[in-house]
Amino acid sequence: MAAHTPDTISKESGSATRTVARLEPVLFAIILLAAAFLRLYRLDSVPPGLTHDEADTGYFVAAVYRGEPAQVEAPYGYANEPFAQYSGAVFMALVGPTDLALRLHSVFFGMLLLVFTYLWARSVFGVGVALGSAALIAVSFWTVAVSRFALNPEPAPALFTGAVYFLWVALRGGRKRRWAWAPFAFLLAGSLYAYEAARAAAIGLILFVAYLAVFGRELLRRSGLWFAGALAVAGLLAAPHLLDPAAWARSMTQSGPLRSALRGDLAPLLTNAVTALGTFTFRGDSFVTYNLPGRPIFDPLVSLFFCAGIVWSLIRWRKPAYAFVLIWLVVGISPSLAIGEWTSTLHSMAAQAPIMVLPAIAAVEVARAIKKRLGARWETRFIAFCAAWLAVVAVSTGYDYFGRWAGSPHTRAAYFQNLVSISDYLDDGEYSGAVALSSPFPEQPLDPFIADLRMRRDGILLRWFDGRRAIVFPDISSSLLVVPPSTPLDPYIDARLPLGVPDRVHLRPDDTDPYFDVYEWEPQVALSHFMQTPTGSVTAGDRSLALPVNFGGVVELVSYEVLGANAAPGGEVTVATVWRVVDPGLLWPVADDAYGPSAATFVHMRGPEGGSVAQEDRLDAPAWNWQSGDTFVQVHRLTLESGLTPGSYPLAVGVSSSDGTSRLPVLAGSSVLDDRVLLPPVEVAER
Repeated sequence: MAAHTPDTISKESGSATRTVARLEPVLFAIILLAAAFLRLYRLDSVPPGLTHDEADTGYFVAAVYRGEPAQVEAPYGYANEPFAQYSGAVFMALVGPTDLALRLHSVFFGMLLLVFTYLWARSVFGVGVALGSAALIAVSFWTVAVSRFALNPEPAPALFTGAVYFLWVALRGGRKRRWAWAPFAFLLAGSLYAYEAARAAAIGLILFVAYLAVFGRELLRRSGLWFAGALAVAGLLAAPHLLDPAAWARSMTQSGPLRSALRGDLAPLLTNAVTALGTFTFRGDSFVTYNLPGRPIFDPLVSLFFCAGIVWSLIRWRKPAYAFVLIWLVVGISPSLAIGEWTSTLHSMAAQAPIMVLPAIAAVEVARAIKKRLGARWETRFIAFCAAWLAVVAVSTGYDYFGRWAGSPHTRAAYFQNLVSISDYLDDGEYSGAVALSSPFPEQPLDPFIADLRMRRDGILLRWFDGRRAIVFPDISSSLLVVPPSTPLDPYIDARLPLGVPDRVHLRPDDTDPYFDVYEWEPQVALSHFMQTPTGSVTAGDRSLALPVNFGGVVELVSYEVLGANAAPGGEVTVATVWRVVDPGLLWPVADDAYGPSAATFVHMRGPEGGSVAQEDRLDAPAWNWQSGDTFVQVHRLTLESGLTPGSYPLAVGVSSSDGTSRLPVLAGSSVLDDRVLLPPVEVAER
């Protein structure tokens, strides 16, 4: 296990290398400062908002921070990995339950990755490789970007690299350093609780044992039992998580190319592998959320050193250190090889350390060759050139990340800058009370998670709806209504609302949502414009009913309007229903994998045989957000088939579960009349 330690370097190398070794503490301090600056600069504003995955992570971390069980057992996004829920909660305890706490959490583990990579590379390859790889981690776009995301994968590469460092301490230290097997096992287990990509990297440790069984028998004889024991301890510690099928949910959903390969179709897997390998040099991750689309991991010059590092390691593969770096690289990027370049920024994270070590290995070997052939002066010039190029990489990273990527309208849209700005506007204002807020994703509830992380004040009570088909009227006399251009009010709703001139808050003119409108309104006055006097009665069972009609004690149908009641085949019928929330607690039980109760309001046009000839089931004022006393309007649009036979078609209206398997009963006192009401029929005439 020969390695270039600092001592051997100082004896064997020229003055330039000795100078680097002598200045090692200063140089490492400079690297740490550069890394800290690129990770902390404008951390409160870049990335320019929050993604849904980040907000999901924040929801579960905040649940741990508050000591309350999350409402959801099957989390969204990456939130089913528990390590970050607890480590992130520590940061929330320090700075509060905000998105900034999650970003600082990622910064911490990004810096820890740098330190562990430096320590491991120094112990195995020497000072030059250690400083070079640490510098690349400090200033590369990829490592800087992932260190600023408010996601939970970031601890995984740091923990796994820490495990590798202690593995080599234990392997090289003999009996005196057997204590290192304990941190190796614990850090490895921690990485398995942090992100699925670390599990692929962990396979590399088993492959390394197999390698040692053939090419490193003496080392395996001395440390094999300890190595196997530490792996077993790590496996036992991680078993409660690894044996949970939910821990493999994302792996299963993204394993399509592997399943195709098992069926004999290798084309998808080979295509993905080629695009993933291209991310190092030619074209990087195309997903704007995690990368400047198409930007490769390395610039052309560093790419050459990366490839040279692979070649040099292949030449020296009989030395365990070089063999291990190659094994780690391959297994670490294996998720990306299976899935392709899309989101490879995250899927290859477990291999960040060897990826950054390989160019440094090549650079050090080139420096040695230059000294041997051209002398120490040219070696010094080459080292100076490498340092200058790292400065160029740092400047390029800063320009691309803080300028091109952060300022891109596509990035700002991916990070929901408009919703974040709305949340900040409400949080910074003086108004307290209910706010009706239109947004594109209120049901999942992805948008509400973002607002929960951004808003610090307790006085704002949000009523969520998607204005493109619904609106909520809070049960108060005066309130705020917020409408962004991405979810404008449905024309039916907009035409009836008595709204004044809004306070238009402008963002960037090239944003997908360049502004949002804030109205001061009187919800109950506005609601009166939707309380139509129906021209006919509604029926349930065999009884005619006067409005309001009670549905399961949960909601009441208080009014409706049908536009296009005299329609022709191929036309459209608009049905607007008005519902008052009575007691949302009486809805059906909430599933373990749901954030809260969900429902749909349905309008079915019934044919002569009793079936539906046109229907729409939807709810754009989500049931999880229903509050007793509030009222909402839901707009349904039915498209009539061009071959529909002329005649009278009754409209069935009701409330069902989202999957349509359950319906709220229509009640008259304590009697159940039906599970829907019938409105006066639509008359379909000939064309």
